[in-house]
Amino acid sequence: MYDSTKARAVLAGAALLVAAVATAQAATVNRTLSVRALNKTMSDGQRVTFWVFGSGGMMGGGTLPGPVVELGVYPEGISTTDTLNLTLNMMMAPQEAAPYNGHTIHLHGADVPTAEDGVPETGAPVNGDTYTFTPTREMAGSYMYHCHVHTVKHLEMGMYGALIVRPKDAAGNWLNQITHEPATAYNYVQNYVFSTVDPAYHSATGDAIVFADYNPRYFLINGNEGRSASAPASSLSAARNSRVALRLIGLHSTNGTFSIKDGAGNAKPFTVYVQDGRAYAAPETKSSLDISPGQRFDIVFTTPSTAGTWYPQIVYKNLRDGAAFANGTVYGRVTF
Repeated sequence: MYDSTKARAVLAGAALLVAAVATAQAATVNRTLSVRALNKTMSDGQRVTFWVFGSGGMMGGGTLPGPVVELGVYPEGISTTDTLNLTLNMMMAPQEAAPYNGHTIHLHGADVPTAEDGVPETGAPVNGDTYTFTPTREMAGSYMYHCHVHTVKHLEMGMYGALIVRPKDAAGNWLNQITHEPATAYNYVQNYVFSTVDPAYHSATGDAIVFADYNPRYFLINGNEGRSASAPASSLSAARNSRVALRLIGLHSTNGTFSIKDGAGNAKPFTVYVQDGRAYAAPETKSSLDISPGQRFDIVFTTPSTAGTWYPQIVYKNLRDGAAFANGTVYGRVTF
């Protein structure tokens, strides 16, 4: 005979167990970022000063791009989620003169309350603050953070980094997937942060006329020039027949076309699963991808069964006419 009382008790117990597990899974990620000056010698010998984010306190160094910040989201049916508290420490931070002094952290593409958006015009403090972000499971994907004070100047100075929202399982363990869909699983993952450098912006101040005319001289992936396939900006050694995920994050101030080519220059296919932090209803397989400033794409490709090398690469293009810049191709490398 069916015992409805027992059944209800079992269901109630299961619900309590799920609730207890959910409570245990919630994580609060506390990160502190400082701002530091970084002098970098470029391929032509010119020294360029950047302002960059770094972890730690007063004596901590900074990197171009800034430290990667990761945050977890949980499977369907788990109501809790991780919360990020990202604190900006302004001690010893290089900055402009008024009215563009100070810095903020803007979580680009993230759904946050206005007060957490890091936009000075909406009242965000520019002398240090804590920014809170609690994503939902639908937001798994790649984002970016950057300073939103005098954005045209401070973004160019290097004040940016990757913000990754990653799926976790019901027990709170990271999943090597782009989203909770098993089809997005990967064996290897790399971030490709795209950026460009116009040295004139780095020495200009205030409302200098130079800000009306962007002429990049250096083209970067992950802060490196990578001007040839033999000296790539980023490298990965992967197993054959493995799945490689790339998180493409557009912090450049031009247009760009991304592709993956073999040693003979043949374009290889890859699948786009997520754009701008939202999963495609139907993943798209492509051989090239246009990436505009601010856009992010999460892609996966499979390495062949035979040994070889492929070259993920971006061709930076002029916003005015779409023409490729001289020396504007930057290479990555995946060896298998």
